[in-house]
Amino acid sequence: MFDRNKFAQIIKNIKETYNSQEEFSQKSNIGRTYLSQYMNMKLKEPPKPKILEKLAKASNGITTYKELLDICGYLKKSMENKVYSIYENLKEFHKYINNGKSNDDNFYQITGFIEDFQKYVSILQENLSLTYTESIFLTDIFNETTILEDYNYVSAFLLLYDSLLMCLSEQEYITIVNYTFYDWFNIENVYFNIKNFNTWELLSLSSRNIQISDRRNKNYISKYVADFNAFLNLAYLSDFDGNALTELFKKKANTAREHKPSVDLSPESALDTSYFYMCPVYGRISAGQPNWAEENIEGRIPVPTTGEIDNPEECFYLKVNGESMNKVVKNGAYALIHKQDIVEDGEIAVVLVNGYDATLKKFSKQGDFVVLEPMSDVTDDPDIKTQIYDKNTTIKILGKYIGKFEMNK
Repeated sequence: MFDRNKFAQIIKNIKETYNSQEEFSQKSNIGRTYLSQYMNMKLKEPPKPKILEKLAKASNGITTYKELLDICGYLKKSMENKVYSIYENLKEFHKYINNGKSNDDNFYQITGFIEDFQKYVSILQENLSLTYTESIFLTDIFNETTILEDYNYVSAFLLLYDSLLMCLSEQEYITIVNYTFYDWFNIENVYFNIKNFNTWELLSLSSRNIQISDRRNKNYISKYVADFNAFLNLAYLSDFDGNALTELFKKKANTAREHKPSVDLSPESALDTSYFYMCPVYGRISAGQPNWAEENIEGRIPVPTTGEIDNPEECFYLKVNGESMNKVVKNGAYALIHKQDIVEDGEIAVVLVNGYDATLKKFSKQGDFVVLEPMSDVTDDPDIKTQIYDKNTTIKILGKYIGKFEMNK
């Protein structure tokens, strides 16, 4: 997005370093009228990159080409495109490990790949916020059993991790000291290196194999990693269908798909993530009072902070298991729930019955009875039936269904 105010102020600051605007125009080889129009914010579209390059060279140290590219909105599109390509590569890897098939039955694996990477991003950002830290190892992401038995997940994580390292290295944020980039599509690499996974060191402030070039840049690195993760989520969400909530994310991801970058990424590039909230995902909610603790969160999916949702911090996603509500939300999809203890008759709610596992059903009250009704096209499953409870049954409403994410067909 073009920041006209900031761009106008930079041009004014540059102009102050010259004796006159005419001298500024001659030095930069940019017309005086053209410069005046931007100083007075008369033009809505940013200058072309070639003009920005001229402006940076004539700025007498006021600004840089990369800063101007960022202010004019070019770099964000470039980063988005790069991360979308990385996500496409991840999906190709997913097909590779599933004999060329990627569908509803195995797409949960991609969800797991993203969640594993998000876990590392959280650990890395906490690490970067401290003065002295311990190293981060692959075993902080996966336990030893997973490393030995579910090496496909480890390979997918390292594919994303290596992609992040390459981006950071291109921006000269990090220096590769003693680290090898592998082709994770070659399963022999996994077998050959699996014995080393327990000691595999990841990027951190204390990393020995990959060094942060300048610790003064660690806040920039943290922001860059956050943006990388945000764009990865946007690309991931483009593979889902749902209600109007998904359109914002699809639009962002489609922009990345169509855009052909003409400039390099910048260390200063950043995505304005204020428009979405990383909403927690719960695989299940069970046993008495719900526990919303961090350790029970299986992952996070963005929701908009504007539009249909007033308080996204009061929402959570629940992964749907089973076909009892498949007319509304499919098995394996994510139901978006707003935390509240009251719903109207006919609304869909997450309900605890006698403190057991939460169930998603159409809720209504009929006199002293509570009715929980499935909304399914499955007719031959005896477990999918309307449930009726009297006043002697403890019913606790945990939240109201307000949206969903499902995989595209």
